[in-house]
Amino acid sequence: MTVTSSSKVASRGARARTRATARDDARDEDEDADAATWWARAGRAAGTTALALAVAFATTVGTPDAALAARSGGRMGGGSFRASSMSSFRAPRASSLGTSSYSAPSVGAPITRTSSFMVGPGFGYGFGMGPGLYFGGGGFFNFIFFAMMMLFVSNALQNLTGGGGFGDGLTAGGDSISVVKIQVGLLGTARSLQRDLERIADKADTSSPEGLHYVLEETALALLRNPEYCVYGYAASKVCRGPEQAEETFNDFSIDERGKFEQETLVNVNARKKSAAVGVDPDADTNDYILVTILAAADGGLKMPDITDATDLKTALKRLAAVRVEALQAVEVLWTPQEEGDVLTQTELLRDYPILVNL
Repeated sequence: MTVTSSSKVASRGARARTRATARDDARDEDEDADAATWWARAGRAAGTTALALAVAFATTVGTPDAALAARSGGRMGGGSFRASSMSSFRAPRASSLGTSSYSAPSVGAPITRTSSFMVGPGFGYGFGMGPGLYFGGGGFFNFIFFAMMMLFVSNALQNLTGGGGFGDGLTAGGDSISVVKIQVGLLGTARSLQRDLERIADKADTSSPEGLHYVLEETALALLRNPEYCVYGYAASKVCRGPEQAEETFNDFSIDERGKFEQETLVNVNARKKSAAVGVDPDADTNDYILVTILAAADGGLKMPDITDATDLKTALKRLAAVRVEALQAVEVLWTPQEEGDVLTQTELLRDYPILVNL
């Protein structure tokens, strides 16, 4: 009986162990199945995300013009850089600073009245104050003469470095040429301003200094006449030494702005005209914004105010429009959109022109 009971107990224990092993195996299989399911789901999710990123990348990179540039743009102006006309100034020779009416009197001769200042080879001088009264000396008056010469040289150096001021933001300087950039962001409802720019481009003779001055003046006036549409602004100037540096700076500004257009659809530059179309919908909604850029190069130092509000923008435009014809070296006016029906959104405006200040 004892052996039989022990056999039964052993048998039950073996069956229990078998069932436990089966349960463990089943549990392991379930866990493996769950893991496989999780990895499958993760893989599908990753694949979906990768596909979405690929589509977004292809959409952005595959159409760079639509993502990075306004569709149409206008451009007018021209010019040829030359040495500043102010560099032809020459200092007068020392002999022209005064005339000599004094000659050394002979012994016993009367002293005559004179009131002139004499500059001669020995830096002499002479003053007469009536019969029998004569003042003469050396060190003091030589000091005065040299002080005057130093002042003259200092003023000449200031002019050469653009330091001599004439007010209204204009400074003189021998070969100094200022390159100015003004940008104005307007509401897209300013369609009349777009038509004004097209009219100026059609009429201007951009091969002559007078025609370039006309482009500059009329563009500034068109913007000044539409203050209610001006919502963004920017102005800056750089004083360059000589025509080579000025031309390089001007061209850098121009290329940078032109690169933001998909196509220049209206051009009048140095008397070369062309027009094109980018196939926009003429019945599309009104433009969100219009961006106008004025580039100009002029003799001397032309300073622009920091744009913080509409008053500063008005000051900058008036100051630029006041440049004389003979001082103007180059002008370019660029605007976008140019074609009716083309749209420049606020997102595109702030992305492509981040330096603009909200007025």
